[in-house]
Amino acid sequence: MPAIRQYNGFKIEVNEITLLTFNNPKVNLFSTPLLNDFIAALEAIRTSKVKVVVITGEGNTFMAGADIREMSEFTPGQATDFSRLFHAALNSVEEFPLPVIAGVNGFALGGGCELMLVCDIVIASESAVFGQPEVNLGIIPGAGGTQRLAVRIGKMRAKELIFTGRRVNAQEALTIGLINKIVPKDELMREVMSLAETIASKPLQCLEASKSLINSGSLEKEIETFGLLFSCEDQKRLMRDFLDRKSS
Repeated sequence: MPAIRQYNGFKIEVNEITLLTFNNPKVNLFSTPLLNDFIAALEAIRTSKVKVVVITGEGNTFMAGADIREMSEFTPGQATDFSRLFHAALNSVEEFPLPVIAGVNGFALGGGCELMLVCDIVIASESAVFGQPEVNLGIIPGAGGTQRLAVRIGKMRAKELIFTGRRVNAQEALTIGLINKIVPKDELMREVMSLAETIASKPLQCLEASKSLINSGSLEKEIETFGLLFSCEDQKRLMRDFLDRKSS
């Protein structure tokens, strides 16, 4: 049985496939306490036997963004500190050594969209909605959106979405390359967990090496890592199994 840990605004079921679910009773929002707990929670599971992390939300929101009530009282200095904390939280997802899958069940706006951008794979329900509406509040994306959105969908499309603040439905998100796949809402978690199980069945060192190289590698690092994997028992076993099947 997975160990379930409840935090401020989310819970984590720790297992080989670890499920992090935002579960604020009203609407899922990033606040200072939640961001601090989020960082601590991801750091705590780094040392556990996790192979895949799945992030999703309860209700109609994956994550609706930052807590505007809290932000409305910020001084410029406090806003800067909040942005730094937000960056640290999302960096902890992007830099998590193993695959992270987002199961987007509803609204992923502002910081919720920025969270989705740091996940390795995104599967969304037909009712999912994405956007960076910060311009409508007199601010800009403050958790990496100006940089990561442009990398994901290109500068021209990123500028349009950030300049206008308009929302994007699941079909458009798929068309512009914002997400990987759309599924019916009642099949979302079954699809996400099936994918997570497939990934979790692969050798741990391959998952770690691939994510690291894709995020911040080079051709030379790829050569070095490729060679090192030939010292692993999984490589010997899987190649031996492959040859045995071919000869039978």
